[in-house]
Amino acid sequence: MLRIVFLFMLLLVSCAKLTEEKRAKLARELYSEGMVAYSRKDYKEAIGKLSEALKYLENLTPEEIKSAKYAIGESYYFRKDYINAVVYLEDYLFYYPESPEAERVYFMVVDSYMKVAPDAYRDQTYTLKAIDKAKDFLSRYPNSPYTDRVLDLIDKAQTKLAKHEYLIARFYEDFGYYYSASLRYKNLLINYPEQVSEVEVLYRYIKSLLLVKEQARRQEEKYLKWIKEAEAELRKAQSEEDRKAIKKRIDFLKSEIERWKKLAEESRKEGIKQLERYKEVFGENSYYRELKKYAG
Repeated sequence: MLRIVFLFMLLLVSCAKLTEEKRAKLARELYSEGMVAYSRKDYKEAIGKLSEALKYLENLTPEEIKSAKYAIGESYYFRKDYINAVVYLEDYLFYYPESPEAERVYFMVVDSYMKVAPDAYRDQTYTLKAIDKAKDFLSRYPNSPYTDRVLDLIDKAQTKLAKHEYLIARFYEDFGYYYSASLRYKNLLINYPEQVSEVEVLYRYIKSLLLVKEQARRQEEKYLKWIKEAEAELRKAQSEEDRKAIKKRIDFLKSEIERWKKLAEESRKEGIKQLERYKEVFGENSYYRELKKYAG
């Protein structure tokens, strides 16, 4: 009986050894085939083979693992699959930050973030991420051969952000939210002077400032309506607690009316001040003549 058990255990050990040998052989074959595919620019096959090879990474050398990870990241980049490229390239940088390829990998990360960033009509989180990565790249590699390309990416990203901000400002302006529009136009003039037309954006900034009074008037009409409704509720209120709550609401609405009046007055003063500046810089052009009407 003991002999049978011994033979059975020997068989299991032999099978396990054979399985491990097969795994090692498979890892080597997949790695070799993947790197050959990568060298002939068959990036789809390279990704497939090398990804499979990394499932048996215990059978690969550290240098082979490093090469496979680099090849996968770059293959995704060349296939314009920028989301996966970011994932694999950042993984490479995490494990091999000091490698000779790190600079190129970091550039591909910056470029990939910029490529996945949507157009100016949508959320710009990825654009902001691309700018942060680009600035970090320039800090890490001040003398990089990629510097000009990274600076160009930053400029394109800033232009996209400026357009996004401009579109929001125009939305507010077109729908009569002049105070919010003025804040957006001011932000454009301060933070994106190279990406916008000052002659137009300053005109829209001043116009919005001068028209805050129209928004304030609409707000006052709305609040007065709500105050009237609240006063009717107050007359019908049964308890002192209800009356206190309604009076508190009325006081808040009245304070909002006063707040909007103050915003309108301050905006008008700033608008008149900026109008004089506009005349000095751009002269009495068609924009200026239109603004004079709003100022009147």
